[in-house]
Amino acid sequence: MKNLILLLGIITVAISSCKKENANPALKIYKVKYTMICTDCQVIYVSDTLGTQSSAYHQNSSWSYTFNAKENQQLLFLAYNQSANPQAVTATISLNDSVLSTQTTYCPFNGSAFCVDTAR
Repeated sequence: MKNLILLLGIITVAISSCKKENANPALKIYKVKYTMICTDCQVIYVSDTLGTQSSAYHQNSSWSYTFNAKENQQLLFLAYNQSANPQAVTATISLNDSVLSTQTTYCPFNGSAFCVDTAR
């Protein structure tokens, strides 16, 4: 009986120490970069893998934001003209240094550009 209990203990330890294979391979990570062309814009964007929305006021074309996104994550970026002057506004989402989505709009009152896409 002691031998049986010892054998069952050894089998339990051996099974629990076996390396389990992951049925789902790790999701890919993508480098996302938001850029814009604008002299005075508010930007609203998804800023992390949790989908957190962030914003910044009175930004210009020198503004950009980079983060790592997970596979199939939705990416959103809006640039909105805050200037009293009409201007064209361009918003761009790049994925791994290649343009994924870009939009340019011009409106005499409140130009805005909105990009949405998925990290794939």
